[in-house]
Amino acid sequence: MGLMIARGLLARRGRFVLDVAAFAADAGGTAVLGPNGAGKTTLLLALQGLIPAHGEVERPARTAAVFARPAVLRGSTRWNVAVIAESVLGRAAAQARSAAQAALHDVGLEAVAENDARTLSTGERQRLALARALVAEPELLLLDEPFANVDADARPALRALVAAYVARTGCALALATSSLADAALLCADAVVLRGGRVVHAGPVARLGAAGDAYVEALISEASLRAADPAR
Repeated sequence: MGLMIARGLLARRGRFVLDVAAFAADAGGTAVLGPNGAGKTTLLLALQGLIPAHGEVERPARTAAVFARPAVLRGSTRWNVAVIAESVLGRAAAQARSAAQAALHDVGLEAVAENDARTLSTGERQRLALARALVAEPELLLLDEPFANVDADARPALRALVAAYVARTGCALALATSSLADAALLCADAVVLRGGRVVHAGPVARLGAAGDAYVEALISEASLRAADPAR
C-alpha cells in the first residue's frame, strides 16, 4: 500500500508561503480543500518535489501527478502516453503502445489517439494527463483539479477509473479540489488550507464541523445541486 507523509513542509512561490506542519495520504485518499490562493497547488508541487521545499517528505519511489493545465509533448496522443510506459516502466515499444491504447480507451480518448496532442482541447488534455499518470502505475497519485475542465457527463467515469485504480493497487491519493463531490467520492480524509496553512483536518464525512466559511459554502452548493439536479 502506498503511503506519503510530510512533516514541517515549508515552500515559497513568489511572496506566497506554504507552511504545513503535517500532511499524509494513503489509499483512503486525502482531499485538499481551500479557496483560490490557499496553497492547494503549491502543496502538491512541493510534495512532488517540483518546487524547492524545506521539511521532510516520505513518498513512494513511483509517483505521478495531474495538474489543472497539463503540458503535452510534440507527437500523437498515443505517443504521449506510450513514452511514459517506456521511460518509467521500461516497457518494450510494442507493449508501451498497447498499454497506451488501453489507457486512452479508459479515459475516452481512443478516437483521437493518432491526433497531434497539441491540438487537443483543454478537457482532452486533462484526460490525456490522467492516462499518462495511470499508465505509469504510480504508488502515489497527486491530482490537482483533475476533472475541472472535463465535460460533466464524463466526470463520473473518470472518478470511477481513479477509484478503481486506487482500490486495485493500494496507491496513495492526494486530491486538491474545489468539488465536494470529488472529495467525497474519492477520499476518506480532508484538510482545509487557508493562507498556506492547514486550518482543519479530519474525515470528509465530518467537514461540516470544520467551521470554515469556504467549506460551508461548498456544502451549501452541494445541497442545492442535490435538491435541484438541473442547476
